[in-house]
Amino acid sequence: MEVELAGLPLVVLPGTYRRESESRRPTGPVRLAVRGFASGGQALQRAADRYWQALGALPVWEGQGLAAGPALRAIGAPANWPLASPAWSGILAPEVHLVAGSRQWRLAGSPGGPFAGFAEVRTLAATVSDACQMGTRLLLAHGTATQVSSIDLAAGSYTTGYYQATARLIATDGQAGYLVPTATGQDDRLLRYTAATTSTTFLLDAPVRRLASHAGFVWALTRTALWRLKGTTAELLFTHPPLLAEDDGAFLVGHGTALYTWLAGRVHRADTTGTVRGWTPTGPSGLATRGAASAGGYLWVTVQDSASGRWQLWATPGRLASLQGLALDWEKAEPWYLVEEWTDAGAGWPVAVGGRHPDLDLLLGRAGSSGLLALQALPRPGYPGRRASFQVASGLLTALPAARLPWLGVGAALAWLDGGGTPVSVQLGWSLDAGSSWNWGPARAVGGTPRGFLVLEERFAPPLEAAALQVQVAVSGVSDWSPAVVGLWGLGATSATGGSGVSESQWLPRRRWRLAVQLGPLLPRADGAQDTRDPTLLAGLLWDAWRSGAPLAFRDVDAPPGVTVLVHVAALEERLGGVTPAEARRLELELVEVG
Repeated sequence: MEVELAGLPLVVLPGTYRRESESRRPTGPVRLAVRGFASGGQALQRAADRYWQALGALPVWEGQGLAAGPALRAIGAPANWPLASPAWSGILAPEVHLVAGSRQWRLAGSPGGPFAGFAEVRTLAATVSDACQMGTRLLLAHGTATQVSSIDLAAGSYTTGYYQATARLIATDGQAGYLVPTATGQDDRLLRYTAATTSTTFLLDAPVRRLASHAGFVWALTRTALWRLKGTTAELLFTHPPLLAEDDGAFLVGHGTALYTWLAGRVHRADTTGTVRGWTPTGPSGLATRGAASAGGYLWVTVQDSASGRWQLWATPGRLASLQGLALDWEKAEPWYLVEEWTDAGAGWPVAVGGRHPDLDLLLGRAGSSGLLALQALPRPGYPGRRASFQVASGLLTALPAARLPWLGVGAALAWLDGGGTPVSVQLGWSLDAGSSWNWGPARAVGGTPRGFLVLEERFAPPLEAAALQVQVAVSGVSDWSPAVVGLWGLGATSATGGSGVSESQWLPRRRWRLAVQLGPLLPRADGAQDTRDPTLLAGLLWDAWRSGAPLAFRDVDAPPGVTVLVHVAALEERLGGVTPAEARRLELELVEVG
């Protein structure tokens, strides 16, 4: 018998040739699963083999499951509330104040009780273009209309001309007000005011797009850089490519240890601690945004989806940065969760209003109507505030490397550690066409016990053959409690290879060859001719092939001329059985198919 390896003819020592599978094929069903929802989230519900997507759910148990997120309830807007306009809030416990347009309101109702509407406080000097809270004061910028004004939340008074300058943007480090003046040609500077007419000028590198007050600093996003200011010190934190789109820097919001903004049609984050500096794409992308706010432990962002054109509300708990974590690039991709998607004009312009009423953390303005939406970020005793329904779907569970696979069924696991009151309805669905259409199993009632763990499965008889499978759980009828989805899976038949499951390793159908070549002396060729090559040189070539690790062309004993497969030389063993190296010398090879 004769084989060829990398073009070298090799005569196989009789009785040594073996051809076998490289490993045993898996038998029985193989589960392809999605477990854990701490990273991922549609735009970032996309962590490779942990891909998943959800609507109306937020994480529980450090991301081990997804339960019903917050409900968005419609409330009436007060008279004179501006349509499709941003709002700003100021808090002096227990009161929460709002400014929007040219009016000031406070939240009505008893502190600690349910939200009960708005009480108008006063008409302001002009429409507000930006605002910030400095101690017990709200500082209000009015653009070119009038000078900066101030509301003293403690005294209940209002002062016009508090800083005797007009401003387009305003922020504070807690000690002074920082203004971007409205004068032509002065949009690249900040004026620091400590009194009505006492100011210091900071000349920055380019026109200022947005200001933010966060962590005791003023942050200035210019067309080409991010600046940090405190007292009389201005520090250029880092530079970035010029902001060219009209909505670049549409918001600049602090949350946790990071700043967030909108750049090139996507949410970006910059950590404000450590030595790693720059903008990192982190959240959802889209055609446009209507602002962002930090409230109730989450950052909330409104985005217009680029595929459907629908407006969406996204949330992230963020990631606390640390020097070690930044250096090692831990959790670079934050978890983001799709809380709501509107089929109409949607909503936007979120503003944080938490602290007074347990059922209110965030307000959003409706687009195209005068109403508002109220949101409670987290369930609280007596105020569950949950969405009535939510859904969680896996990504594509694939049959790779096989083209198609018989699917035996789908399953999901749900758990709850408190509540379990009025049963909720749960349905398990599956799709064989990448989510274009769904089939649903019967609705099941879940709950009735304070704690529980439930596995739902739908078995297919006969099996459904497809290249990929998706699994979805839909939960409805949620009121005072919610189960959490803690796992989704599809069951593949015996040849499943775990291509997209997070817990299964990939199996490939590969072959292995074991054979020996006699070197002392060389055996005659298959055609009877004597092999005249130098055995030592031939052995050296084979050792070089093993050492290089490169794939080599291999023609098997029963393959026609020119037909080869790629193999690696996995192992070599050279044996000397005689008195001298020329006697009873042979080389044993182990070859493994590549691919």
